[in-house]
Amino acid sequence: MASFTSPMALHAHMRALRRREAFAFLEKLERKHKNSQIYLVGGAIRDILLGRHCKDYDFVVRGVPAKKLQAFLTTLGRVDLVGKRFGVLKFTPAGRAGKDFAARSLETFDIALPRTEEPILHTGQYRDFYIIQDPSLAIEDDLARRDFTINALAYDIKAKQVVDPFGGLADLSKKRIRTVGEPDERFREDYSRMLRAIRFCCSLRFSIEKKTSDALSRDMHALNRMVSAAAHCVHTGDEELMRVVPHEVISREMLRTFDVDPVRAFDLYDRYHVFDTIVSDLVAMKGCPQPKQWHSEGDVWTHTRLALRALMSPAFLRANKTLQHYYPAHKLSLSPLLVIAVLFHDIGKPFALKTPERDGVDRIRFDGHDRIGADIAKENLVRLRIQTAPEYSVDPADVAWLIRHHLLLLNASVEELRNNTIEKYFFRNPVLGHTLLQLVWADSTASKQASGTSSLGTYRTFLKKMESFLRVSRAKGAHLPKPVVNGIDIMRTLSIKPGAKIGELLLAVREEQLAGRIKTKRDAIHFLQTLSS
Repeated sequence: MASFTSPMALHAHMRALRRREAFAFLEKLERKHKNSQIYLVGGAIRDILLGRHCKDYDFVVRGVPAKKLQAFLTTLGRVDLVGKRFGVLKFTPAGRAGKDFAARSLETFDIALPRTEEPILHTGQYRDFYIIQDPSLAIEDDLARRDFTINALAYDIKAKQVVDPFGGLADLSKKRIRTVGEPDERFREDYSRMLRAIRFCCSLRFSIEKKTSDALSRDMHALNRMVSAAAHCVHTGDEELMRVVPHEVISREMLRTFDVDPVRAFDLYDRYHVFDTIVSDLVAMKGCPQPKQWHSEGDVWTHTRLALRALMSPAFLRANKTLQHYYPAHKLSLSPLLVIAVLFHDIGKPFALKTPERDGVDRIRFDGHDRIGADIAKENLVRLRIQTAPEYSVDPADVAWLIRHHLLLLNASVEELRNNTIEKYFFRNPVLGHTLLQLVWADSTASKQASGTSSLGTYRTFLKKMESFLRVSRAKGAHLPKPVVNGIDIMRTLSIKPGAKIGELLLAVREEQLAGRIKTKRDAIHFLQTLSS
């Protein structure tokens, strides 16, 4: 959990920063424009005071007109203007000072004039406002437009003073998320701020102040609000409406939140009705019964939460360490793909549910829920455009594949799994392969049998089989040997024409090769001739 430190830490941090070449522009700017006032603002101050690593620094400069500021910075490095309506200069120093940016230990600086924002149509859309820049505007007025008090802080670099007009320091000390001003008003300006509040609550392990919390519960449905595209002068083809908060924004906030702490994110998204608003199919898991023989932990919702909690446990780290042996070329970790797959892995159960009372079956059953769930998950994730956050690499097709096959080890006897099957699902695409095993582990860990034990026995049995498989197939690391024959070789050897038979024979040869009984092309040809005789 983040721990608040004294504002004196800011002074020490800034002294250290100003000794770095990347920040030399600050002193040069002060010398060039002696009446200027330079402020470090926003999240950097919050993170410094919480003792968190910071590589993203934003500055506000008073007393220097925009054109003069841009012209000055251009002499020191690269400057990009982030649209006239935003008025933010993206600045990367040149020369040796730019090394930290190339190495990604620093993000490009955001440098702006003080500004205010005025809503245009009062729709709650995150771009529905005018930006008014004013080099003479008081820093307090600039801070007043920000979302939460812990982000509405500034540090006067020259005066070495913290500017805190809204009690952000006290909220940091109390570990509290609170809006600047009335929460309903702040959220109506930009409804995506509601998801940001939850993200900060999750990542900082803060609580949410009561008025802000009440507004979240009350206003969350507005994420789905639609507004006139014509009013925004947006061409959308035949559509007349557009979303106030685009699905891309929702998905990115969701991924950022679940990436930090899947269980806390799950609980917060439930508490504040985010799931009801953006993916109601997940909520159907609440109250969906499970057979107590295999799932004494409770309903599908409870099971899913336990699976997410397992991802945060020391046992998951140990499981990853074991899997690393089978995938030495890949860094195994808690990936966003895995988290989303675990979140959605049983979404099909409520839609596949059959009970003795209603359907006359012998016990509660979910026949085909892996296939049904894969389709439902993919449909929801495509609609949410979750793939548009490239830094998280979550492809709806990959999530659907993982869900469709998460029962692979339960639907067939592990001892009878063919070598081709092991290769296909666990090594043809090693990233999906090890993620599938991580998903199976989390699902099994969260499945409590009536005796109170987990269902990891099948998973452990499979790891032993995979150990033998890799040893016998002469794999190098997780790289399996290349096939020794192809379709042309088979057609020439057996004098047959192209057709389905070729694929069958290729699989038969590959099965023998992975079993260690075929090592060379000559061995394969002999095997094929024996089959045809």
